[in-house]
This record gives sequence, C-alpha cells and structure tokens, in this order.
Amino acid sequence: MRAWAGLLLLGSVGCSGCLGEGITPPSTGEDGAQLERDGGIWVPGGAAGISVLARGVMLPPAWQADAVDLDPGAAPGMHADMRVRVEVEARVRTEPCAVPSGSYCDGFAAVNGAGHVVAVDTYAYLGPKPACRASWVDGATVSSLEGIWQQQRSGSVAQSVLALGDCAGFNGPEVVGGTPAPPSTDIRELQSGWGPGLRVSVRGVVVARWKSSSGAFGLALQDPDGAPRSGVRVVRSKSSSTPAAAPEVGDLIQLTARTGTGSDRVLEL
Repeated sequence: MRAWAGLLLLGSVGCSGCLGEGITPPSTGEDGAQLERDGGIWVPGGAAGISVLARGVMLPPAWQADAVDLDPGAAPGMHADMRVRVEVEARVRTEPCAVPSGSYCDGFAAVNGAGHVVAVDTYAYLGPKPACRASWVDGATVSSLEGIWQQQRSGSVAQSVLALGDCAGFNGPEVVGGTPAPPSTDIRELQSGWGPGLRVSVRGVVVARWKSSSGAFGLALQDPDGAPRSGVRVVRSKSSSTPAAAPEVGDLIQLTARTGTGSDRVLEL
C-alpha cells in the first residue's frame, strides 16, 4: 500500500495556524508524535484528539449538483459527507415523511416540476427543534438547498439525504467569507487508502457539526479545495474516553482518531 506522506503531524502548520488567543497546536516534542506504519497508513504516535489550528477559515466550495443527482436512492459515492449545493425550483412535501426516524420525521422532501425528489434531513446537524423549522412548511417554495450529502440507515435500508448544516442552507446564499485554509489533501488520501480500525491523523475544515450535553458530538470534515472524495464523518460517543471538545464550523483542525470497523466510513474519537 502507498505510504501516506500527505498525512500531517500535529503542529505541522506552525505559526501560520496559530489562534488569535495564542493557542497553538502541540509541537512534535510535546506530544511525542512519531510516525509509524499501521496497516499501510502513516500515523502519529501521540494521543487521539483534536487540535484547532485556525478559526473562521473559508469553507470548501460546495459541489454543484442537479436534483436528479440527489435522488434518495442514489449513493453518495465520491461526494459523501461533502458540502453540496443544488439550485432547484421545487416545493416542500412533508407527507409522507422523506426522512423517517422511529416515530417522528427528520425532514422533508423537495419535489421539482419533473417529479425529482431531494430528501432533506433537518435533524442530523440542526437538532430536533431548529429555529428555522417554520421555513419548510408543506407547500413552501424552494429555490436552493445547501448541506452535507450523506446516507441515513434504518436497519438494512440506506437512504441518501441532503443534511442541512445551517439554517441558511434552505434558500440561502453560499458561504464565501473567511480566511483561505492552507492546501491539504489528507482526507482524499484517507479515502483512497481506507481500512477498518486504523489510527490516522488528518487535517481538514469543519463544515457541519452537532453536539449534545452528554459530551457526544459529530462533524463533517473536508479538504479545503472541495474536490471529490474529500469529506469524512467524525463521531465521538458519550462513552468515549478521548478528552476532546466539539470544534466549530469554520475551524481548521488536526484530528487524530481511528477508522471505524463497520460498513460506514467514519472516524471515531
């Protein structure tokens, strides 16, 4: 397998990634990070966790999709867990529920004039009662949608959905502000050499995030350029012993975690 020269040690961006409040990533000497081979992937020897390298960086450009690309039966493929934007003249349909979860509905369907459906998940990153939920009442007009392209699983059934990462993703403009992040292809390389249960270190931009009072959180992490196969999900369960706090959307982070052992490609803290 290829050696991952592109994976970074904690602190490799130096002062160009320092936070305004004087917080910097740990140096190699401080965290004892030494590269070793684990299943063909180069990994650090330091502890699992998150270092915030910079805040308020520019989000990666969203993949410009068509409504037909985002059908609930389509596999996310090379755009899984990435920012996606679709311009669509459609209307909201709330019945039947487009994204069911147990006994309640997690979202709505956006249906255009040709009958193409985009299943929109409003729960994954916004939670059960987002402030903007009144915007997607049945019959409301939709002109654009922006969020994270991912799969929802219910038992053995997998459904592709567009998960809103921010209320502005419903009929909202694309986010263009922030400081450009340094180039990085860590996540693309991770996807190309994926294996279960491997310890890896990657750098990327947080493009969506959820967190709970239990200490559990999850996020979508992406390479700055937004190229295909440049996104990955990260989760920290409430039972995790890793001392990590949830970063913010727009944070450039260095993440050391382990690849999941299930069928989904996810990094676990």
